[in-house]
Amino acid sequence: MSSLLGHEGSFKGIGVSLALVAVTIYAALTLILRRKAPSSFPPSVPSALPWIGSGLSYLSNPREFLARCHKHYGSVFRLLLGGREVIVVSSAAAVSSIYASEDAAPHAMHDEIFCAFIGCRPKHTEFNVEEEIFPLLDQVFSKRALEDLVQPLAPMVLTRIKHHTQIQDAQLSLMTFLAEPLYFAVNVMLFGNGYPSDSFEDFRVIDDSMPERFFGKPYWFLPSARARRRLLPRGIDYAKKINSPENNSALGSDFIQTLQRNGLSPEEAAYHLLTFTWGLHANTQGAIFWLFLFLLSDPVALAAVRDEIDRAIKHKFGDLDRFLVDASLKNLDDPCFTLLTSAIMEAMRLTATFMGLRVANSDFDLKHNDRMVLVRKGEYLLGNIDAVHMDESVYPNGHTFRYDRFAYCEGKFRMDGKPWFSFAAGRHLCKGRYLAMYELKVSAILSLYLFDITPVGGPPQPWWPPRSPKLNLGFPRLENIIVQLRPRGVVGH
Repeated sequence: MSSLLGHEGSFKGIGVSLALVAVTIYAALTLILRRKAPSSFPPSVPSALPWIGSGLSYLSNPREFLARCHKHYGSVFRLLLGGREVIVVSSAAAVSSIYASEDAAPHAMHDEIFCAFIGCRPKHTEFNVEEEIFPLLDQVFSKRALEDLVQPLAPMVLTRIKHHTQIQDAQLSLMTFLAEPLYFAVNVMLFGNGYPSDSFEDFRVIDDSMPERFFGKPYWFLPSARARRRLLPRGIDYAKKINSPENNSALGSDFIQTLQRNGLSPEEAAYHLLTFTWGLHANTQGAIFWLFLFLLSDPVALAAVRDEIDRAIKHKFGDLDRFLVDASLKNLDDPCFTLLTSAIMEAMRLTATFMGLRVANSDFDLKHNDRMVLVRKGEYLLGNIDAVHMDESVYPNGHTFRYDRFAYCEGKFRMDGKPWFSFAAGRHLCKGRYLAMYELKVSAILSLYLFDITPVGGPPQPWWPPRSPKLNLGFPRLENIIVQLRPRGVVGH
């Protein structure tokens, strides 16, 4: 009995010792973790869901979710998005560094958009769009090349809308009125007469489903599937006949032939071209749509921009006919279009807040304010453009539309040190930025000079900020807006 008691005492002693050791280890670990916590940088957004992380919250409303995280965790933080460790930065300097760094590359964006728009992944996976196509775009979309290239654009846009000047009260979709002429004219200008430039309605139907397709969200697929079945064969037919005279063009023939030299079939080359045209048109359409929504919501801004356009056509060009002849890239960057350029940049500052992922292809240090963030190879980076554009220290009353905010640019597309990332920045600056600005100016000048435009049903409810934001790939999406056009009588019958 005594030996059992002795063993029992030994067990108790061992138990007490183990307990003391465990308590000591726990206390030491707690002390270490507590000491490390304040220096843990950047902080992590907690989530109860493995792998998914904050993916559901992000997809439901990216801007609102990132705004909450920015408010709670500061201007740099980590989060888990569908198995990806993502570092989010919200300072202008850090966002600029991401876009400028050779260590951070776009994350397969073309392939993912290809999959969403075409409905399958590229077969020729070793083909590198950035290496093969970007040099071609640099050449075609340079300022010097565009001066000659854009000459027919304004007359073609006028041809698409002039018939409305013969109708006293026309009602139609604002998006269709603004975007269809640009879609047709730019396609003919870049791809020749053989391209299916009359496919605007099918393009819009597919585009409307792109955010859901891209992010894998549920949607009613039948309308866009039918539109895609109509559009894809026409694109393939264009690629197969690329050497015909009607397809001789500034970009289309070189684009298709470059892909075919890399071993791509006409079908695959056509799919890449159609994917490229989605990026070419979708963002411009979003920009012109929101520019007019802001102007129609602000009578003072609308009157100021229209008066400027009237004065420019009368005093700089002489009349509309001379404008059509002399509407060069340089002339539309003139100070006579100061307020128009400012309004375009302001509308894009508020709405064109793209948040494309970058992936680190090596370890590097990212400067963020006065600290350095260690980025490991394979980690993802996300620039929170919205937070930069809404920074009250840079843009007072940053959540409101001020048409003259960028008037200091005097009609030119420039930032003068202001953080403005609607065309990205650095190495990944939008290749078509000069063409896009030119398109927006031509569309706005002709539309406001020729027509009084009012929303059907009287003064609208405020469109900004969107009351029930949909998932988007750049610009916020709204339901169709119907407007009434009344000719201003400046064009003879």
